[in-house]
Amino acid sequence: MKQLRFIKCDYSYADFSTSISPAVEKGLDSGVAPNTVLLNVFSTDSITSGYLDDPEKAIDLEYCAQTGIVVRRRQNTGGAVFGPKGGAFLCLYLNPKEMGVPLTNIKDAFRVSLNAIAEALKELWGLEARYRPLNDVEVEGRKVVPSSARLENGILTLRLLINVVNTDRDVLRKAIITNPVKVQDKAIKDIGQRFTSLENELGREITTEDLEELSRLTIHKMFGGEISLAPGELTPEEEGFLKDYQDTYNSEEWFYGNSERLRFGQSPAEAVKSEGCQKAVAGLLRVTLLSKDDLIEDLIVTGDFHPSPYRVTLDVEDALRGKPRDLEVVRKELERIYARPDVEMTGIEIDDFLAAFGKAFSPEAISA
Repeated sequence: MKQLRFIKCDYSYADFSTSISPAVEKGLDSGVAPNTVLLNVFSTDSITSGYLDDPEKAIDLEYCAQTGIVVRRRQNTGGAVFGPKGGAFLCLYLNPKEMGVPLTNIKDAFRVSLNAIAEALKELWGLEARYRPLNDVEVEGRKVVPSSARLENGILTLRLLINVVNTDRDVLRKAIITNPVKVQDKAIKDIGQRFTSLENELGREITTEDLEELSRLTIHKMFGGEISLAPGELTPEEEGFLKDYQDTYNSEEWFYGNSERLRFGQSPAEAVKSEGCQKAVAGLLRVTLLSKDDLIEDLIVTGDFHPSPYRVTLDVEDALRGKPRDLEVVRKELERIYARPDVEMTGIEIDDFLAAFGKAFSPEAISA
């Protein structure tokens, strides 16, 4: 029987996302650590923006500073996420080919893992949980397990965020900036009403033992009896990676990596800025342009979707920088990028990009 190392810890959500998790991922990628399942229960309140997003547009940084909410920009995709004390992460770090499991793309990884945890929630506690594509588990339309994924160099990192405790909805509304385009087709417009917690649904406290039982049953439902969990801890090499990540990802240079203040800092004064947003199946797609003489002087592609590889958004930017503000030019470059064998844009179609660029090209989109 194959085994997965099982680690339990209690880092804050933000620290886990920006240092612990990538250290484990690098350990597996470097061959100095085994395939791993990790359960982390958050010790303090914190919040992160996704790798592809601009934190200044996703999070009210002033409000977070005033209320003491720790904010980080994480290394994986998805939207802004608040991690309250008592919440939890169930994460898998796998080499699918080595393990012999059918999780070789992000779409299947979401489907298999989220169906499994939905079934486990129902079996353990009778919750009417269900998988909602692309990457959520819901109870009556309210998210109880949002998730994100990364597939790089054959290593799958899958993070299931378990909403264990109730979050102050007023704090959530003030801390996370909700783009109207993202929720325009949802029945529930208020971001606070779109989430729920296990404690809220079950009417009782959820213990660490409960979460461990949920974790084990989820893994069993994902892989059957073919894989077991074996208690473990970080290797010395992973501890070293952890320190390096803490030094790097607590820096302002990293945090503002997708922001206009950093990316457009040296732009010509005569360039005009415009922006277009499009809600796709995978999430929000935002295109921010600097234009001059009907050319794209510079651009930033941001959002909360899940491309593979992550840097494909930079490839889109590089392909269009200096090109005419013309949708046919945009289409041709996108078709070339989408045709690459290494590119997976689940839930984001070329037409979604064209809609966002079309809005950004509109005269009404130009800001002062």
